[in-house]
Amino acid sequence: MMNKEIAKKALYLFCLILVVAVILTVNTVKIEETNSSIFNENFSEGILNAERWQITCEGDFEESTIDVYDHQLRLRANTIGTSDDTVKFHGIRSVQRVNFSRGLNIYFNLDWNNQSNGCYLAGSVYLCPTATNGNPRDEDDWLKFEYVGVPPGQNARCVIATKIDGRTGWPYTEGWPEERSGKKIADQHIKIIMDDESFKVMENGREIYASPSHDLNFSSAYIYLQMSSHSNYPAREIYFDDVGVTED
Repeated sequence: MMNKEIAKKALYLFCLILVVAVILTVNTVKIEETNSSIFNENFSEGILNAERWQITCEGDFEESTIDVYDHQLRLRANTIGTSDDTVKFHGIRSVQRVNFSRGLNIYFNLDWNNQSNGCYLAGSVYLCPTATNGNPRDEDDWLKFEYVGVPPGQNARCVIATKIDGRTGWPYTEGWPEERSGKKIADQHIKIIMDDESFKVMENGREIYASPSHDLNFSSAYIYLQMSSHSNYPAREIYFDDVGVTED
């Protein structure tokens, strides 16, 4: 009789443990589905991972540095003595494309690095369906988020632009050209929330732009992290880090 009671209690305890395990497994799956990370790069390896990133470059530089410094992507350009009729572009492109047709959050940090003279300097992120080792701006289709230096150079302004079938549009310019003062920026946190129909952009946790219909004719894209500078500027550098993509 005693052995039967012990067996019943053991069976009951086993069933209870099994039920708890199933509940925990289901909840874990739900959490993973809700916060599924598709892509994340914090440059923790201390070097640029060639399996994840391809260097891009266009134009003549006195110095072009694309590396990882203090666990951040560093883009550094010196254009003293270079050709006056070209803007110089360099950066990196993701090796793989990300598909945003079902909804994605694309986020990154861009550190403007307290520029004393940011004139003709830009830090950009392109979402572009085609791969190039040159300048993504020259491709036929893309979505771009960018900070551009505003004269006399200590401030910057935000730009959101699209290119569809070779035609460039400027849905958001932070008031430019009527508003020319720009603003002081530092280490900016940007999130682009998009699907195959709409997108919105968050800057430091605040929504700055939303479009119910973006009219983009692509639903997957490479991620480009870019810097550009005009000629005859001494070495300037910006930084990117915490670049990632999660399902919406």
